[in-house]
Amino acid sequence: MKKKAGKIVLLSVLAASCASGPGTLKDIHETADVVTMKTLSGVTAGNAADILRAYSIPFEIPNPFQEDSQGSLGRFDPSHESVIKCTAVLLDSISTEADIMHRCRADSLDEETCRAFGNKYRAANLRSGTFRIRIEMESGFSEKSMDPAHWSLYIENADGVMIEPSDITVMPVGAVSDSVYYDYNERYYHRTLLKSEMTLYFTRKTFFGQDMLGPDNPSIVLVVSREKKVLARVAWKLASRTGRSRLP
Repeated sequence: MKKKAGKIVLLSVLAASCASGPGTLKDIHETADVVTMKTLSGVTAGNAADILRAYSIPFEIPNPFQEDSQGSLGRFDPSHESVIKCTAVLLDSISTEADIMHRCRADSLDEETCRAFGNKYRAANLRSGTFRIRIEMESGFSEKSMDPAHWSLYIENADGVMIEPSDITVMPVGAVSDSVYYDYNERYYHRTLLKSEMTLYFTRKTFFGQDMLGPDNPSIVLVVSREKKVLARVAWKLASRTGRSRLP
């Protein structure tokens, strides 16, 4: 079951549009190029996983309860309690269908059952006039360390205008246990990891009428910040470079 996230305070969109503009794009940690994905003839069971990988960007952010601990990011941390490992997935029409197909294949669903699952998925997750960015999170610390209220989450279009989510939904936290081997110590470490995911909904058309997923906007940048400090900036290249693109 999903729950709504609490309100997150962001900087003014209008203020950001004045402070930023087309030109250089600085401090991008990771970039996903999905231009070629838009030329595919369709989504199939054979290419769904590849499409999702192309739309996915891994990154890490400090655990908000340990970010002020001296040396926390450099210590031996097999359960990565000091960091939260994240994967951001841009979900447009192509990657949404790939997400459905990938889940059908993972659960070995037949064609009819997959079709029914797809209808249920779309009814539960799609909202008219919006697109989604899903952030999958993994932490060895605590459930509260993955609460989206810790961060300001927003995107920037190719002009550098900041746009806040229209809504954020959060899935319940689950736990998985495994063992990880470290060569340095030559031993296995048992660990329990907490997993969660949040989905950010964004209005597809901006206040100025720009289609965020259209050819007039060649890139989208996701920004995660806390207390006015940027923790992660990851970007999707949506179209070939134009005079307005801020990606190389």
